[in-house]
Amino acid sequence: MHSYRRLNTKIATRVWQLCWWVLLACPATYSHADNLSPAKVTSYQYRTPGTSADHRFDYEMELLKLALTKTVAEFGPYELTPAAPMNLPRAMALANGEDNLIFKTSYTESLTKNFYYPPYPIDRGIFSYRVCFENKAAAQHTSALTQLSQLQQLTIGQGVGWLDNDILTHNGFTVIEATTYENLFPMLAGGRFDLFCRGISEVQSEWNNFGQIGGFAINQTFALYYPLPRFFWIHKSKPEAYARINRGLQLAYTDGSALKLWQRHYQDAMKATDLSSRRIFILRNPYLNNINPQYKPYFLGRKELKNH
Repeated sequence: MHSYRRLNTKIATRVWQLCWWVLLACPATYSHADNLSPAKVTSYQYRTPGTSADHRFDYEMELLKLALTKTVAEFGPYELTPAAPMNLPRAMALANGEDNLIFKTSYTESLTKNFYYPPYPIDRGIFSYRVCFENKAAAQHTSALTQLSQLQQLTIGQGVGWLDNDILTHNGFTVIEATTYENLFPMLAGGRFDLFCRGISEVQSEWNNFGQIGGFAINQTFALYYPLPRFFWIHKSKPEAYARINRGLQLAYTDGSALKLWQRHYQDAMKATDLSSRRIFILRNPYLNNINPQYKPYFLGRKELKNH
């Protein structure tokens, strides 16, 4: 009888121990089930051009998509949608809203007060070289230019809010601003200013889109150079968006996929622009104070550009 009771006690104790271990396992089981629920989709928006003919944003949006795709495993699914067309000042004003609005622009220290920037130069600095559209009046003077002081006598058109305006003004040029990018071409043709200087990868596509306006041509004799690293900018109220884009760009630049994308978009333009036959006027960019030097290994040097 005592043996029977001892056996029952042992069995009861064993059953209680098993139940206790099951109870300990239950929270982990429920936690795992919660993790299996559908992941939240994070929305991102990007600044769009004003017209379908404007392809200036194509490469950077592919790069942004590449960065987001490379971080799905770490940060979850995403959707990337275009924002309404807007100029740069408008995008900066809306970047602290509900949406994760991402915009691209050149570095200035003042931007870092309100915005984060992953230190990976979006276009590797190809826009540091500038080839100019010129109207017929300016063309009479540019073929004989040998000194920067001569070039500074000509006026240059730019879009409102572009850092190029400040850089060119700092280097002694007179800059005329237009409120929209599209207006710059008829303004140039109409003599409102003498030159409209563009990144070497932009010139041919813009000529195809706007050259039919008439009254201007692509200058073939000189180019400008000023270092112009450009980055994605994310408002400081969006630290998670910054962390994700920073991580995605790090992966893309490290594994070579960002370079392949860049080459697909820009290699032909670099070869088509005969920089070796042009006079290069070197300007100073005074707005690089306290920039994160991590961008430099990915930035094109002047020698690399001229060798293409």
